[in-house]
Amino acid sequence: MKYKISINPLVDFSKGTDAKKRRIIKDSKEPPILKVGWYQTPRACIKRSLSENGNEEPIIKGLEKLKNKIVSKPQQITNKTSSLLAMRKFLDIDIPEILKNHDLTIIKKRVIKSTFIDGVEILVSPDIVFTINYKGEKYIGGVKIHLSKGNIFEIQDSKMVATILYKHISEIASNYNAIPLNDICFSLDVFDGRIVSASKNSEKILMQVAKVCSEIKRFWMIA
Repeated sequence: MKYKISINPLVDFSKGTDAKKRRIIKDSKEPPILKVGWYQTPRACIKRSLSENGNEEPIIKGLEKLKNKIVSKPQQITNKTSSLLAMRKFLDIDIPEILKNHDLTIIKKRVIKSTFIDGVEILVSPDIVFTINYKGEKYIGGVKIHLSKGNIFEIQDSKMVATILYKHISEIASNYNAIPLNDICFSLDVFDGRIVSASKNSEKILMQVAKVCSEIKRFWMIA
């Protein structure tokens, strides 16, 4: 049997009630064919900003574009309001110096987007994967963006995401002749205003994730 879940729902599953866990697994087993395009503009603008060492210009342009966008349906109005807030929140986030002060080489074409833990495929799908050169070495890292006004991650949630991202980055690093570095594997929760790097003790967190994955398989049979 194939078990597959995206990284952010996995975090939600890890702290959810049994009813919520069943709902998350059901959605993972039968993902909607048509997804609502929440936060498309801020996600694209934030990715561009981070790719350019935290340059604020893509955010400012995105804000102006979105302000002028005419919407009428309630869902579109809500999305526009939340998206504007997200970009303003991002402008207040302290971007890590290592992202601001090094030239990032963005890796755009990536075939592998998942990692496996305890037989569960975790769809990581980093928003950005990049390499940097530092003291004669080439390092690789990435960023996973979390955009949800109503579901802000706690710091331990972001640490879990960043550490799973680090595992994924470690598995693809040889494809780019680079060294994986936990310090540059980040989980960015925009509405929380926090960017968190992977744990130095990744094995401890990955053991916790393995327990979550074991529970995912159990719920998979009953959801």
